[in-house]
Amino acid sequence: MLLSRPLLLLVSLSLPLYTLAEVADTILHNAKIYTVDSNMSWAQAVAIKDGKISYVGSDAGAKAYEGKGTRIVDMKGQFMLPSFQDAHIHPVSSGVAQTAGCPLFNLDGSEAILNKIAQCVKDDPDAPVISGFGWSMDDFSKAQPIHRSMIDTIDNTRPLYFGDSDAHTLWLNSAALAYAGITKETPDPEGGKIGRDKVTGELTGLLMEDSGMNLLMSKLPPPDIEELKKGLEMAQGYLHGLGITAVQDAIVKVSGYDSYVSLPAYRQLDDAGELKLRVIASLHWNASKGLAQISALEAARKQYSGGRLQASTIKFWADGILESHTAKMLKPYTDKPETTGLMMVPREQLMTAGPALDKLGFQLHIHAIGSATVRYALDTIEASQKTNGKRDARHHIAHVQMVHPDDIPRFARLDATATIQPMWAYANAYTIDINAPQMGPERMQWMYPTASIAKSGGRLAFSSDWSVDTANPFPGIETAMTRQDPGTSTSPVFNVAERISLEQAIAAYTTGAAYVNFLDQSTGSIEVGKFADMIVVDRNLFDIPVSEISEAKVTVTLLEGEEVYGELLPR
Repeated sequence: MLLSRPLLLLVSLSLPLYTLAEVADTILHNAKIYTVDSNMSWAQAVAIKDGKISYVGSDAGAKAYEGKGTRIVDMKGQFMLPSFQDAHIHPVSSGVAQTAGCPLFNLDGSEAILNKIAQCVKDDPDAPVISGFGWSMDDFSKAQPIHRSMIDTIDNTRPLYFGDSDAHTLWLNSAALAYAGITKETPDPEGGKIGRDKVTGELTGLLMEDSGMNLLMSKLPPPDIEELKKGLEMAQGYLHGLGITAVQDAIVKVSGYDSYVSLPAYRQLDDAGELKLRVIASLHWNASKGLAQISALEAARKQYSGGRLQASTIKFWADGILESHTAKMLKPYTDKPETTGLMMVPREQLMTAGPALDKLGFQLHIHAIGSATVRYALDTIEASQKTNGKRDARHHIAHVQMVHPDDIPRFARLDATATIQPMWAYANAYTIDINAPQMGPERMQWMYPTASIAKSGGRLAFSSDWSVDTANPFPGIETAMTRQDPGTSTSPVFNVAERISLEQAIAAYTTGAAYVNFLDQSTGSIEVGKFADMIVVDRNLFDIPVSEISEAKVTVTLLEGEEVYGELLPR
């Protein structure tokens, strides 16, 4: 790594010798460092100066960077990687959901959820509203599906509402429905759904997708900025503990009434020097406003971009999810042949707005679960290139759960990154009990085609969609390799041909996500000139059985050489 240094000799032979190797602030040596550079290299030592990497190589070579005051840390053979990045996550809203109200995360089954709600109601008798987030559709059985009556019996004197962990469905009691003015006669909003009994048409208490949920949320007071900052601070600490130092926040609203209106919270933390995450904010596209909102999105980009925050991406929440039959499919659902799903953003609007935003230099971030929406997302990217010419746009499509085989080669051809949540790609309760009857056996082979996209030359970026699932990359890496439950490693292998290698999985969480985040020139790998964003892991992922990767833990996380989690111990 000293090959570039002799240029200094050409400038002046009278320069002091120490300029040949600038004295480092910190040297980490005697480590096993997987750099994830273009050669997938290994190294023993890293030198850090002013938050950036000044040397990567052997222990012997690192000695040239030692000087008076250099902090020297013997890593004692510990395994190191570049820090992880998450290309599709909800830090602020997830942090708020974990710190405010009545959280329902990680509860086992409907009985536990109802008991928790009852306790929250009892503990806060004077609150005008009780709310929380975190339940999952698979917590409820087909024999006793989720219904407003379940929480009516707990309390129907005041509004109660609870969001699912996917952020696609709200569950209301009758008082909340009345508060929102929703009756049996209320029509479904464009791009959304009101839950109704199939026989009687009576309200079930479910509001689905953004426009459906907004029937209630638009009438509630928004969270204040201190609540948003508290949620962001919680999320930041959680992510640091998992080795994550950069994220793409998948929904940031410019205006509204929920915890997605988070730009001021990000800006205040960054201005105070307290934002220890690199954040790409995906500005939410409101389908009801159409092209008229573009000037507001441009203004938000200008106002909030700077420091560790860049508001440079537009998020199209284009369709829903399979579980509620709101993901848009090319052909009808097997178990509900009367529908092909819903588009939250009409295809025509997507095809018009995408090129218009691309022309203004925005990155497109398109939520696409169903096979039709994945195709429309690719069509939108193709139309943008035909209209404006091909540029370094780095558009990406999130989830890509159901992909028609004909569309797989288009990712490479259009340089469209597939942003996948690898933790979902195994035979879990959602996949087997809910999705399989919806899709049928042929289409189930289309689900999360990770290896197929990579083999065709397409780019991969991994993410968690937290709080939909854990943000921990290690179970995601293991699942991407095995397509099995990372908790037990005993579930049937789900679509065996879609397994990928350890190297590919690590790259998707580092260089792949950094590419999507426009951070690949400064982060994502351990290379000279990049920020010293690195992690120390308690075991070498290359030396252990694949089934143990999910158990790995980050012991230290560095952001620009600063310990934001754990502590390096000097020699």
